Amino acid sequence: MGELPVYASQLNFMGLHLDVFKDVYIPQEDSFLLAKHSHKLEGNILEIGTGCGLSALLNASRNPSNYVLGIDLNPKAVQNAAYNAAHNRIKNASFIHSDLFSNAPNLRFDAILFNPPYLPEEQNGSRKQTLLDLALYGGKDGREQTDRFLHHLQDYLLPQGRALLTQSSLTDIPKTIEKANRLGFSAEILEEQPFFFEKLVLLELFRE
Repeated sequence: MGELPVYASQLNFMGLHLDVFKDVYIPQEDSFLLAKHSHKLEGNILEIGTGCGLSALLNASRNPSNYVLGIDLNPKAVQNAAYNAAHNRIKNASFIHSDLFSNAPNLRFDAILFNPPYLPEEQNGSRKQTLLDLALYGGKDGREQTDRFLHHLQDYLLPQGRALLTQSSLTDIPKTIEKANRLGFSAEILEEQPFFFEKLVLLELFRE
């Protein structure tokens, strides 16, 4: 028998029961914003930074004919998402370890989801990086993973596909929209959520 997982949290969301392992990002407002807009997407779906599997598993559970692939740089997150798939009896989702698209299959998807790490790295101070930090810090200006995602998006998204991308006012939302436009994508804000310290938005990226 393998080692039993150590839980950091548990949650119920739109019919799913999810256990969150220690060292895996506990879903927050940005996670729920992405999940509630992505569960109706149909086809082959890719989620980058899947964490405990919230958006990937919600989409798979609501769309049994979909194939959903979740990837994460944190190997514990990959184990966590697969565990939650099994415990929710979801068979049309799988999970792999990958740094953004590096290990993704060489095909194009109908939809791609990403809730990137966006805290500027200086907020981490000088302490040693942990597995959980992979989901929080996005380089010096907080944009490293977002910019890498945008640069490779066209290689993995079908021409009529959609990408859903969460963004924070901490990392310059207009800059993300401008870069997406330069790369040939239109960008629409699906929802905004203001907080006292930041504003979260969910962007939909697509080609006209």
